[in-house]
Formats: sequence, C-alpha cells, structure tokens
Amino acid sequence: MVIPNASATQAGAYSVVATNNIGSTASAAANLSVSPTPNFGHLINLSIRTSLTATDPSFTLGTVIGGAAGTKPLLVRAVGPSLAQFGITRAIPAAKLDLFAGSAVIASNDGWGGSAALSSAFASVGAFAFTSATSRDSAIFNPGMPARDYTLNVSASGNVSGEVLAELYDAAPLAAFNASMPRLVNVSVRKTISTGETLTVGFVIAGDTARTVLIRAIGPGLAAFGVPGTMADPQLALFGGETKIAENDDWGGDAQLANLGSGVGAFKIDDARSKDAMLVLTLAPGSYTAQVNATSSGGQALVEVYEVP
Repeated sequence: MVIPNASATQAGAYSVVATNNIGSTASAAANLSVSPTPNFGHLINLSIRTSLTATDPSFTLGTVIGGAAGTKPLLVRAVGPSLAQFGITRAIPAAKLDLFAGSAVIASNDGWGGSAALSSAFASVGAFAFTSATSRDSAIFNPGMPARDYTLNVSASGNVSGEVLAELYDAAPLAAFNASMPRLVNVSVRKTISTGETLTVGFVIAGDTARTVLIRAIGPGLAAFGVPGTMADPQLALFGGETKIAENDDWGGDAQLANLGSGVGAFKIDDARSKDAMLVLTLAPGSYTAQVNATSSGGQALVEVYEVP
C-alpha cells in the first residue's frame, strides 16, 4: 500500500490480512505518525560501473529535475583512468561526456583538465578526487540547471575497451534543502547487457525521512520506441548493502504499478503480460543498488528510479 502525500488524517494503526484458499492471517499493527519535516527524503545520486567495448562503445544516463520551479546544481562524471587508485586495471584510458537537453548537446567534456571549480564540486558532494590534473577522466558541473529532463551519453575516446564509472550528483547543499527547491525526481540508465551478466545501478536517498520509489527494469517495453535488440526478460533485485530487500521477475500488469507509473510520468507499458520487472518500496535514507540480470538472453535494458510523491 502506498499513501501519497500522507497527512495527519492518515495517522493511525495499520494491519494487513493475507488470505489464500487455506485460510487467512492478520499482521501485527504498524503505527503511522505524520509530522512535517524541512528535509524530506530525496534522490541525490546515480552511479554505474560497467564495461565499454568496440561493439558496445557507449551508454546513456538520464535524469529529470522537477518537483518545484527553479534551477539545480548538477555534477556528472565519467571516470576511466582514475579508477586505477582502486585497483581497477582494465579501465578505459579516456572517458567522454555529452550532456543533452532534448536533442541538443548543451555541454561536453573529454578530459577535465584539473579544473579547480570541478575539484571543488567533487569535494562538495563527497566524490573521490581524480588522480591527476592531466587524467583523461571527464566531468561537467553546472550550478544552475533549469528544471526539465536531461540525458548524458558516456563513451570512450577512441575505439577501446575497458571499465568506466559514470556518476550523476545533485550538488545542492543537503543542509539547505527544502521542499520549495527542485530535485532529481527520476534517474535512469540504458545499457546493453550480455547474456549471463548483471547490470548494477547505485542510487542514494538523502534527507531525514523515508522516500517511496518506483524502480523499473524495462526490456520488452522498449520495443514500442523502436529500440533494437531489447532484453527479453529482465530480472530486478534491490539491495541495501549485501542484503536483498526485494525482487521481481515479471510485473504482471499490476494495477498499482501501472497507476504509480502514470502518476510519476513514466511511459506506459501497454502489454500487461510483458516480462518487464518493477518494484515499489518505501526506503529509508541511505545507499541502494538495483541489479538487473540477463538470465535468458541479453540485450538493451532501461533501469529507472522514480520518486513517488
């Protein structure tokens, strides 16, 4: 059950009765209290470490800045050479970023150049430093991104293979955050995954309160947009640290998932029998990873995390 925009009128004791053809049983009551807070839970980070190859040389991250009018400081990074400080020896030697608003490229970077402004932005969000001013890692920082949707293309400079870490940060000071500010209401990544591989997507919820999120792993549903080579049957699992919190194989046309998707602006999945996977959960502030497994066949998959108002 999801209670959107809970208020004091929804406070009370809640229990659930589970029933099947054998009988029924009731849970213990869970007490819900509702109080205002100036710093409610919100998405602040998306990260993915993956491989690029000559046949799969790029992938796409996305975000939507919304929730209120105004602008948002945004930091995006593509890390290749600086992964060596963590013992990663097969990183790409040069990473490139292209930031889009719609179909227009609004910023690009192919080597961060030791920028002092970028170093300051890294420190402000708690991101690790790049190893040198001449490393071919890339980053873009904009202190005033207008509220709208954006996409970020991550690629290797040159026809090379190796690992890359892509990151997207809400760079607004946490202590100053309030409900009148725009925020990241959606983060996503689209990537080709080979059969038997796992795509791991990390995200962070900051603030003082829990946040309900809708997480989707879309494979077959991408075919409606003409995306070639989609994954036939993505399997989705959510982890907090090493603990698996929830998992889903097929969404099954669930009415609540469909309604929540419509409410947050997610594109509709027309086939209720599609093998796309979805979860809706209320999560405490913290770091989480969503894993998408390609067990039956590989292909392109889209992983999305939406805040549910």
